[in-house]
Amino acid sequence: MSLYSLQIQRIPWGKLVKFVITGGVALAIDVAIYYLLTRFGSIHYLLARTCSLGVAIAWSFTMNRRWTFEAMEGKMRHQAFRFIVVILTTSLFSLGLMKVGVSVFHFHDLAVLLSASIVTTILNFSGHYFWSYANSNK
Repeated sequence: MSLYSLQIQRIPWGKLVKFVITGGVALAIDVAIYYLLTRFGSIHYLLARTCSLGVAIAWSFTMNRRWTFEAMEGKMRHQAFRFIVVILTTSLFSLGLMKVGVSVFHFHDLAVLLSASIVTTILNFSGHYFWSYANSNK
């Protein structure tokens, strides 16, 4: 059995599926708010993305804590701090991708947003599983 096969077996598939579902709903919330703010509110795309991320992050923390990682026994303030550190790090990375994708390469903003979300999903799950909710993963 290869090292790769052993690593694949160690992935917590149930939590990953829940995380992807939770993330999918958070993404829908994020995109809907972003779309409304940019298309109907005439708000600059980076400010709109910051606002839409804020709402999606609050929803995501609640659902990940309660459902994905079932981490209700942990101290919420510690989990929230770690969650925010992971989310802010990946959100800044996402905003950077938005800036480069839209302003430098002139890609469509929604295409960049969706592409960046795939990358940040992988980074977020790893950060939350191994750090934010680490005590719940035993």
